[in-house]
Amino acid sequence: MKLALLTFLILFAIFSCSSSKSSKTTIVCNENEIFKKEFFQNIDNIEKLITKSQNESFKNSLKFISKYSHVSFEDMLNYANTYPINSLEKDKNVWLNWYEANKCNNIQFK
Repeated sequence: MKLALLTFLILFAIFSCSSSKSSKTTIVCNENEIFKKEFFQNIDNIEKLITKSQNESFKNSLKFISKYSHVSFEDMLNYANTYPINSLEKDKNVWLNWYEANKCNNIQFK
């Protein structure tokens, strides 16, 4: 009887520690889809208006993004007081990286 119990315990230990079981770790991402939509709409608005009309809508989009990530406002200190396209190219990478790093943290509006 003791031998059967010992055999059972050994087999149980072997199979419960077997590598055939998958030990997948589930990563929970609590992404705020409403924020995501607003964030990317503002980026799209900036891209759409940068070469057309840097109007109030354009500036509001820059302000929105700047609440969460860096915007090179200092680059607007030029004769035309406009946001240069090379600043957009540089800043957009920062914005996208910021979003990717923070998206699972249920980002809330400021």
